[in-house]
Amino acid sequence: MLVAKPFWATYDPGTMSERTIRAAAGQVTACLMNEADATLASLAAAIESAGRQQADLLVLPECAYPAYLLGSVESYRAGGHMSSEAFVDWLGRQAARHGLHIVCGFVEDAATALFNAAVLIDDRGQEVGRARKRFLWNADRDWFAPGTEIRALDSRVGRIGIAICAETRVPEILATLAADGAELVAMPTCWINGAREQGRFQNPQVDFLIEARAREFGVPFVCADKSGWEMPGVGYVGLSRIVAAGGELLAEAPPTGDAVVTARLTLRPARPAPVRQEHRRRLSSGEVPVRPAAVPPRKVGLAVVQTELFTQRAEMESWWEGLRTDTVRLVVTHLADEVMRERAATAGRRFGIDVVSASTGAGVSQVAVARVGCLIGREASSFAPARVLALDGTEMIVCFEPPEDLPLLRTRAMENRVFLVGVGLRLGVIVGPGGEVLAEADRECPGVVEIDLAAAGDKTVAPGTDVFTERRATWYRF
Repeated sequence: MLVAKPFWATYDPGTMSERTIRAAAGQVTACLMNEADATLASLAAAIESAGRQQADLLVLPECAYPAYLLGSVESYRAGGHMSSEAFVDWLGRQAARHGLHIVCGFVEDAATALFNAAVLIDDRGQEVGRARKRFLWNADRDWFAPGTEIRALDSRVGRIGIAICAETRVPEILATLAADGAELVAMPTCWINGAREQGRFQNPQVDFLIEARAREFGVPFVCADKSGWEMPGVGYVGLSRIVAAGGELLAEAPPTGDAVVTARLTLRPARPAPVRQEHRRRLSSGEVPVRPAAVPPRKVGLAVVQTELFTQRAEMESWWEGLRTDTVRLVVTHLADEVMRERAATAGRRFGIDVVSASTGAGVSQVAVARVGCLIGREASSFAPARVLALDGTEMIVCFEPPEDLPLLRTRAMENRVFLVGVGLRLGVIVGPGGEVLAEADRECPGVVEIDLAAAGDKTVAPGTDVFTERRATWYRF
């Protein structure tokens, strides 16, 4: 009887442009470091389940073994768990036994330092390569050293980029993986639950970021998370997921408990981010970012207004008067007509309101009390223009006629820790530096909110983690 070869037996990344694989995300319940045996049993069960479901690739969580919260380098090394290399050997035996590729997060002890690492093992049990987390998050830096290399790994299932948890917040890391030919992003993660109410699960990567990244780079994501509590006060959202290259959610685990979810994915090379030469020079240079001045809270009323409110509203003066009573100092609107732009600016000056429109100009400008940078149309689709504005000190990015992609706009705000206003004929939105939607407008009503501009000067996303300080420009290639 003839036995069909698995598709990867003839895989050549230079000649095959598109394939389909079955991917799996394995979610396990968090355990303490001294419960490593229970963790190993959970990982073995996840691998066996993925094998039964005939997965070609299984992704397991960040620091799946022995734990994420180590306490210290010394406490890790004094623990009763197996060594990092012994664990990789164990993982290889499991991969060969079940005939699947595995990406798994683990604590790597390199003698001189510990790393938050992930390893890719092929279906014969051989190690293909490793990635070490480069963007360390909060407690990470208390016991882990950062990795220094960003590259995709060739395997018989395809060319795989590994991004560990918070690294998806850094567009340059994903852009480098895309430029290096990644066809899939494997994401071992420990998504911290930011919700304060019992029974709710919230994390920006789940809420919008992964969806936006998949669309931005045209590459699917396989994200494996932990669930439950590792220590008091540190809980995870679960919700491990597989996301298609277009951003569609194909499979999702529940917020609690162990689970293995699978989906079929079409693999093709990622779409490298379009980056203009002048932006590339700025993003890859060691030039120090311009930080907004550290100042006391600066609250300002902000409104986003769509064109129809200017062209169809009969009582224009009373409308402006109403904005003034709401303490609005800054109005953003998209006005295609030059006469209408001048009418809006004139009315705004009369009532002490500054107006930002598509004629404001490129680069960073001082408007009212804010440093504002503008993007037009599809410029917001690439991370580079917004990133350059942020590095040049903008506090607010205004996108005129942006893509009608709210997750993408939320991502642009969050990755740069700035306010973002998107306004066009069919969209009006104000987003905060954490990616939260603060106000929305429609053709009948403006979106009005009071914001604290000082928040855009704080680039800290977690204690000790600053999005500008953690940039490593010399590592990026795109």
